Amino acid sequence: MRILNKARSGLDGRTPEINPNESLSSQILTPFDNLIPYSDEPAAQFYLDAMRIYLGLCSGSLSMEAAIKAVDILKENPEYTTTPTNPAMMPINERFKSRILENLKTLNKFNLLTRDSIKSAYSFAFLIEESPINKTDFETLLLFTREPELSLVDASKKLGITPRTIARSIQRMKERHAIRFSALLDYKAFNLQSVMLFFTIRDGSDWNTIEQSLAEYPFTKSILKTTMTDLGYVTFLIPNISDTRRVFQSSIRDFSQEFFDYASIHYQTATGTQSNLQLLVDNTWTLPTFLKKGDVDVTVKSENVQPPLIQCGEVKEQFTQLDLAIATQIQTDARIGPSQVSANLKMRDIHVDSRRVAQVIRKLRENELFLPYVLFGGLGLSSNFCFEIICNESWKNRILNLVVQFPWVMYYLSSRGIVIWTMSPGLHQVEYYQMFRTLEQNPGVEKVQPIMTIAQSGSRSMMDLTKNLTYEFGNWSTRPKDVDLTNYLPELEDY
Repeated sequence: MRILNKARSGLDGRTPEINPNESLSSQILTPFDNLIPYSDEPAAQFYLDAMRIYLGLCSGSLSMEAAIKAVDILKENPEYTTTPTNPAMMPINERFKSRILENLKTLNKFNLLTRDSIKSAYSFAFLIEESPINKTDFETLLLFTREPELSLVDASKKLGITPRTIARSIQRMKERHAIRFSALLDYKAFNLQSVMLFFTIRDGSDWNTIEQSLAEYPFTKSILKTTMTDLGYVTFLIPNISDTRRVFQSSIRDFSQEFFDYASIHYQTATGTQSNLQLLVDNTWTLPTFLKKGDVDVTVKSENVQPPLIQCGEVKEQFTQLDLAIATQIQTDARIGPSQVSANLKMRDIHVDSRRVAQVIRKLRENELFLPYVLFGGLGLSSNFCFEIICNESWKNRILNLVVQFPWVMYYLSSRGIVIWTMSPGLHQVEYYQMFRTLEQNPGVEKVQPIMTIAQSGSRSMMDLTKNLTYEFGNWSTRPKDVDLTNYLPELEDY
């Protein structure tokens, strides 16, 4: 079903007020409204609203302040948990806008108004095309992957080019290679325990029902499942884990026994990420030294690499909910300045001056609560893998030292083992995959669970997960019974 959108403010130069009690399609005006259909299905309308927000930003009919408020409404849709996206954070450029418009024309032409069709139209618009990187951009990227927080002035001294040239290079890579400066945070410092549950769905279980229930659970951070198999994982951020762990784990066990053939839970102890651009030679990826000859025997001594790692240790009671809000801004942009953090939080009705922001950032850095890193795309890393590896402590460290030599890797450590996300060139995907699979042959490695074609993606932020909670002296206003997952599951007798 389609409807014509009623007249709204926006194109006349005024900033529309976003009312959380009204649909976004009735509030946001764009020059392309004749192309944007309407769906009665909430999951499908989620992606249409996301496209509307982005097109409003591109055309100037929607201010950034209004877009942020619109995204807050978007996040209330359970679809946000299954496919987290923030159109207000997408790079504003003509290429992405044109793709969205072309995809909308296709949806209308063939009357493709299902959730999957509209989701594809949105997702494919932001795919990064493979593009060679020039020498200046490569050297700039290489430097910032090693020192993400380096100033333009200091970078110019190391590279022998002007700060303005470096700034132009970064901007060019944002458009061509989706370069983004981000950061991993120590959630545990704020009494938030990151948990991952790997699963295999039991035959006869309805994934759509399970996914919907998990999405409604307020502590679910992300949900990922392969399209063609029953493998996947869900991540949670659980407050006050010392008090709530028993109830949470019991509810996970009950749920898993009903719906999963395989369930494996990891409580995060550390995390990190690393890229190895030295393997990119003349726009062609080479293999790490220990794989160059096709040798996947990882019993050979690996290089003693000191991997970037952030330990998730103790709760730090001296940090406040305002400190958490500032930390989430760094997570989104590791190079953000205090004045911009202040401006961004003001859009969310959080008022803090830049001097206070600078003090908090310094305190976060001194306590080693965040680890900056650089994300990039369009450089030929087309194969995505996720591996759950259940192993002892010795092998956990050994695997960590091996994988940090890969082109790009992110890792999640627990007492149970290590979880690896990696991107590799299609030409070498067999070598990387075989290396992981051979790990299972070694004493000390109990299981390797591969999930192909899953890349680490966006998820709910800590602010989204904690916005209805208060935090004081290291504790959240959450009771053990609040984290009971079974409260959000379908009635088992009706399932």
